Amino acid sequence: MQWFLKNLVCTMVAFSLVASLANAQVSSSLPNPTSSANPLTKTLSIFRRNMEDKIMKSADAMPESRYSYRPTKDVRSFAEILTHVADISVTLCSNAKGQATPVMSAGKGSKAEITAYLKGSFDYCDDVYAGFTDQHLNDPADFFGVKTNEMFVLTQVGNHDALHYGNLVTYLRLNGLVPSGGWF
Repeated sequence: MQWFLKNLVCTMVAFSLVASLANAQVSSSLPNPTSSANPLTKTLSIFRRNMEDKIMKSADAMPESRYSYRPTKDVRSFAEILTHVADISVTLCSNAKGQATPVMSAGKGSKAEITAYLKGSFDYCDDVYAGFTDQHLNDPADFFGVKTNEMFVLTQVGNHDALHYGNLVTYLRLNGLVPSGGWF
């Protein structure tokens, strides 16, 4: 019985320590979507903007001389990933808006051109997300020929960004650079 009580106390102390460490890492400055008039739309927007911030910081961190870097011949270069993210962001956001994909000046060239194109695509999506309310999230939408709802399309923007942010992190680390962490 003494062994049991001793282990129980140790377990409770360990859980308390882990819980206090977890609470210490949660910042009171985190956005609180529950206070928004449109908490679901706000949540999607917060996640996407967080990915936007991380991707832009990654684009800034990589030296222009390494924009053509690709770990193997079978994958996109760092620049190609950024351009791809911009292309898909505009495509998905215009789809969510129910409009044809706008023609934007493609960012194929210098670091400045690529990051301007990327920023322009993110600005376009900012406008799209700003126009949505929770009541529109279940409106019908088309996702590359699949009938779905607006929430699915808007979710895929952040999902796609997160997927490729993982690629960018790997490329940065393989080049001896530390990616920006951000608040989550």
